Amino acid sequence: MRRTDLDQVILGKGNYVDDLDFKGFYGVFVRSQYPHAKFKLDVSSVLEKGAKIKTDADFPQVNGEKTENEGTMLTLPLAYKKVRYLGEPIALVISEDPYKATDLAELVSVDYEQLPPVTNIDFAIKNEVLVFEEIGSNEVYRKTFEYGKMPSDRQLDLELYWSRSSGNPIETFGVIAYPDGTIISNVQAPQFQAKEIEKVLGKSRVIPVRHGGSFGSKFSVTKYALALGLASKKFGIPIKWLETRTEHLEASNSSGPERKFNVKAHFLSDGTVTGLEFKIWEDVGSTLFNGQAFKPTGIIAGPYKITNLKYDVSLVATNKNPPGAFRGAGTPPHTWALERTMDAIADDLGIDRSEIRKKNLLSTLPYESPYAFYDSGNPRQLLELAISRSDVFSLRKKGFGIGIACSTDPSTPSGEEGVRLTIKNGKVIVGIGYGPEGQGNEHLAKILTSKLLSIPVDLVDVEILDSEHSPTSFGPGGSRMAVFMAGALKGAAEEVISKVRRRTGGEYTEGYFVTRKGEKISLLSMDEEVSYVFSLQGKTRFNAYPFACDIAVVRSDESGIIRPVKLIVYLDPGTPLDEELVKEQVIGGSAIGISVALYEKYIYNSEGQLLTTSLSDYGMPTAVEIPQIEVNLVPTPSPYTPMGAKGIGEIPVGVAAAAVTSAVEDLMKRRIREVPITSE
Repeated sequence: MRRTDLDQVILGKGNYVDDLDFKGFYGVFVRSQYPHAKFKLDVSSVLEKGAKIKTDADFPQVNGEKTENEGTMLTLPLAYKKVRYLGEPIALVISEDPYKATDLAELVSVDYEQLPPVTNIDFAIKNEVLVFEEIGSNEVYRKTFEYGKMPSDRQLDLELYWSRSSGNPIETFGVIAYPDGTIISNVQAPQFQAKEIEKVLGKSRVIPVRHGGSFGSKFSVTKYALALGLASKKFGIPIKWLETRTEHLEASNSSGPERKFNVKAHFLSDGTVTGLEFKIWEDVGSTLFNGQAFKPTGIIAGPYKITNLKYDVSLVATNKNPPGAFRGAGTPPHTWALERTMDAIADDLGIDRSEIRKKNLLSTLPYESPYAFYDSGNPRQLLELAISRSDVFSLRKKGFGIGIACSTDPSTPSGEEGVRLTIKNGKVIVGIGYGPEGQGNEHLAKILTSKLLSIPVDLVDVEILDSEHSPTSFGPGGSRMAVFMAGALKGAAEEVISKVRRRTGGEYTEGYFVTRKGEKISLLSMDEEVSYVFSLQGKTRFNAYPFACDIAVVRSDESGIIRPVKLIVYLDPGTPLDEELVKEQVIGGSAIGISVALYEKYIYNSEGQLLTTSLSDYGMPTAVEIPQIEVNLVPTPSPYTPMGAKGIGEIPVGVAAAAVTSAVEDLMKRRIREVPITSE
């Protein structure tokens, strides 16, 4: 079905942060020129020129909390006496004109005492230079998960590395703050974030707007909302701030995971994998905690029936932009490493890479692993469909590389989500508590409401509610909305029908209440409002497990550069609530996986300076670099979700990256141990 939520966007009426009418002042952040240094500020000349300014001395020490268990601990709104990454905000300069604010920010005098930078995991764990002296170590957190006992079978060791990347939403961060505590922003999870903001600002209200993409990155807007909110309250003026692209790459606090692996695999000569040991070093930049390395505890063995497992995680601080909760929030690197391991075992034994998977894939679901409960699916069927594609595998004879990878992902974390249904003026209005991010949740809300109430879809509208007036809402995150929106809308539709039935005494059918006298009363002729909050708590944290199997095709061009040619996806989304919407999400996630495998990368030099400060430097691909992506849906409804749906927004990333890496190995005939892949 054609998307019903994009007409205003196409017409240029999307109402992003920068589209909103605004009269007030503008903020510009003074940012560190060095990755690691002590500093002193002199703002006297800027104050003399009429600027308003806030510095570290004006801010309370803010201690944040984990976001959906995968985010970064909230860092200080402004650096305090010491900077720990390039671009870290030091001061906020405010003026009545954005260009004047920029000019004045450049006049702020900062006296730096440079310190040696900690630029990578290997140097960090030597503890020769400390990012946080008060911790006494650059290993800021460690936790180990163990299940079963490691056997003394054949063993293989792998050293692997997944590079830091960035969500790069179309619209970067944006905040408009008012003295009364009102925040207008493209922040993710606005009701949740309002509670965090209130701890510092006092009574606050967050008004969400259209995002222009998030991928998890906009959980990290909160520190900027705090800085602008405190400044607005202090000076009694409204303040607007929009992040530049360079600021986003340098200092968004939302980069993707950077992870170093040591994997030990235990296996038999017939290909049965009997144990897996993961030692993880996660580069968490200049923060004390980031949870992306822990979400894989919901898929330690992925789609495989392996029960002897060890997952040992060290979070390592460096002088880099702290990571956030980029798409998948830490599971894509794990899927990639697990599939690298399966390929290595197959090669070691001299068997086909599809056979090693067939030997170890889950065969009966539901399946209770030592660490999670897998709800439904048939991963072997997806593999069989993939390897039946003789049209693809025959391309090897023409010099193409072909790779295959399998996956699952822990979607739909336990929680709750609410909606408000209002019937007024002949329409049904669905009230949601978050800003549109581009996934099509508003489209889904309209078509589900239409189906549940048996009314035309063009008589359903979506309204964005602020943090005060929304029912309980977290919004997108963790591939949760298909399940939670379906549950909330189903409950709200049933409740509104029940309420009107009591008023009319009629039975509901096809949009009308039919009374005993035969009178037909349209639901849309009534005035009614209900709010409904859907809750879901499974056996373990995650409730629905999609499965996927990808085939990637690559070639080498005349200059020796690896080019992706095609990606074929077989994916179990549970019940697809809208097939085209599911395919859009799979294509988008797969494109990220291909891109992370081949193109995207943060690059820091030996002095800790970021060299990738623009999208072209960073390696952001265009549509030309992304190949044709074929998506085949093979549904296995979940028995534990309201309509059988599973969350699928994050699973495509890691499996696509793994399939592309496998294809490059097939083409180049050498082991690939890190992404993005180089031709060296």
